[in-house]
Amino acid sequence: MARYREYSDAQLVAACRHDEAEAWDELIARYERLVYTIPLRYGLSPAEAEDVFQTTWMALLEKLATLNEPDRVSAWLVTTARRATWDRRRGAENERTESFNPAELPDGMSNATPEEIVAEFQLQQRARQALAKLGERCRRLLYYLYQDHDDPTYADIAQIMGMTTGSIGPTRARCLEKLRALLEEDA
Repeated sequence: MARYREYSDAQLVAACRHDEAEAWDELIARYERLVYTIPLRYGLSPAEAEDVFQTTWMALLEKLATLNEPDRVSAWLVTTARRATWDRRRGAENERTESFNPAELPDGMSNATPEEIVAEFQLQQRARQALAKLGERCRRLLYYLYQDHDDPTYADIAQIMGMTTGSIGPTRARCLEKLRALLEEDA
């Protein structure tokens, strides 16, 4: 599946049209959070969002061969997910049993338009692709520093990674510089 990460959306759609299952997996991985966020943004419950998610991907599967602008598949997914959400909200079975709190969406997304959500997720996708190109040591260090929910201390990270505490800052700076260069390269 690693080779498909480098594919553009149009290339992924073309590969999906040729029944390449790994391309389909990559397409879903690339946009699953985007598709799932849209119904949540419109106030559906997580269970209802799952239904919209399934409906959206099934619609893409059905329309894949006739998709006119494969390079705009993300916009197609947003439009389809939005319409499925509206259909779900109009449906009689749509009685909410749980409340929705927009503050539970990712930072800055609670008031975002679907277009802004697409832009944000495309940026996140670029960042994930750049991180995947970094060496293992940099990926691990950046994970512990910025993503680990346990918030390990420098001493903890040094012990986990077999580094001295004093080398974490300079290593972090080099890793971030490499990441910045990769992001600029892909821009």
